[in-house]
Amino acid sequence: MGGLGAFLKKQWGVVILVLGILAWAADVIGPQVLILVAVVSVFYFLLAAPLRCIALGRQGRCRNNAQGLLRGCWIREHKWQGLKALRGAEGESQGPRTALMQDRQQMSASLGVAVGVLSAIVACADFIFK
Repeated sequence: MGGLGAFLKKQWGVVILVLGILAWAADVIGPQVLILVAVVSVFYFLLAAPLRCIALGRQGRCRNNAQGLLRGCWIREHKWQGLKALRGAEGESQGPRTALMQDRQQMSASLGVAVGVLSAIVACADFIFK
């Protein structure tokens, strides 16, 4: 499995979101399909995108590989601590903004979630008002 296949295996959520928005803009698909595409891509960024773990440890944020913004790395205590980091837990000096802007991967996943939610809102408005 070479270049394109490996890219699609890891980044399928990004491809689905971009193709869905382009197809909706070209009036190939309706708003119902765009809503479905947006929801699937938001779940991809939250649960499956290849990112770094953002759990807060003794020496700062964990830098192990993880899957999604919410899920942690292979360390048992880090599982689902991304949700706690995004919530801005008590006693934590670094808030959710720091966790989301840790590096390029986190920033692009945060942007992907924002674009997915925004496209779902626009598709809902298009579905309701047309």
